[in-house]
Amino acid sequence: MLEYWFKERRTLVDFRRGPLGPYFDGFAAYLNEKGYSHSVGREILAKSCLFNQFLIDEGITTYEQITPSLIEPFLDVYLANVRTTSLSYCPRIWTRGKLKRLFSYLVEAGILKPIISKPVPTQYSWVLDPYLLYLRREWQLTETTIQQARAQLCAFLEGLGEEVTRTRMKLLRAEAIETYVKQHLKDSRENLQRLVGTLRRFLRYCAREGYITNDLSGVIPSIPSYRLATLPKGMEDSALERILNVIPKDTATGARDYAIMLLMMAYGVRGKSVAELLLEDICWPRSTIRIRARKRGKEVVLPLLEAVGEAILCYLKQRPESPFREVFLSVKAPYRPIDGLVVSGISRRHMIRAGVKIPKSGSHTLRHSWAIRALAQDSPMKAIAV
Repeated sequence: MLEYWFKERRTLVDFRRGPLGPYFDGFAAYLNEKGYSHSVGREILAKSCLFNQFLIDEGITTYEQITPSLIEPFLDVYLANVRTTSLSYCPRIWTRGKLKRLFSYLVEAGILKPIISKPVPTQYSWVLDPYLLYLRREWQLTETTIQQARAQLCAFLEGLGEEVTRTRMKLLRAEAIETYVKQHLKDSRENLQRLVGTLRRFLRYCAREGYITNDLSGVIPSIPSYRLATLPKGMEDSALERILNVIPKDTATGARDYAIMLLMMAYGVRGKSVAELLLEDICWPRSTIRIRARKRGKEVVLPLLEAVGEAILCYLKQRPESPFREVFLSVKAPYRPIDGLVVSGISRRHMIRAGVKIPKSGSHTLRHSWAIRALAQDSPMKAIAV
């Protein structure tokens, strides 16, 4: 299968030697099956061949000796004389990504055993791990929200240093918390409010469990939120039409983006809900679409509007074959489900192309526009908040 990507006999000989030589034909077939373009597939294979040469130079002769830990030493050698001043291109990250595809194939093919990474215990795991479990069980927060809280608390606890041991934590003082919060006063108001909420909830939990002597949540200052300061900005119907008109529907990317934008405009759903839409959520015989619950909301089944259905069908005709059940996939191999950030990026990109200028444009802007139209038509607030 290597002949599909390379024609020169000397190049093929280079591939078929060394510890990875017997597996490159299978890897080449794997890349072709996943739908990689000719240029990208050749680039991945070329980097993998250089890695194979590095293994030969290191005296590695069998696949059993190959581990992902060899990637970084290879990069040190391969990129020793590479210099770049570009902010958008990092050779190390770029090359590492290519080699990760090689290792993914070797694991999937059963050549290498998957490496199960165990969480590294920290000096504050004793308090953080049970707290995150508490958020899952008692508060039933989404995994995304829990991971955001985890990142904020890790930074906070790291800043406390040696004070996070079981004995010293009881002596935690208000000054340490105030000092940490002051370091973030220049953050955006949204990020600061999120940090304040996370710390207050964590400190209340610590006081309840006896990890600290006093409840220090009251030490954290309130972040002012001015009335009408964050009033959602909607868009006129003419602006929505302009956005749809700039999307080229005759390409796979355009068909996908058009269906996504029309779906959000028609139903006011969150970008995350669009990303999580499954093929079975659309019932074609009954012309219904199911929107899954988000933020403790309720799952709803709505009539499938004709225009939305036609847009989704147009995309499905060009959708790449994939084992994933999510409707919307990436347009480049390997074809994987997109996430809410990608949906927001799609919205922002087409708004810019259409000349629609709204602060903090994205998928939320479309949701706010739909909500404003729904309120104008006297729709109940509970229905709008789904």
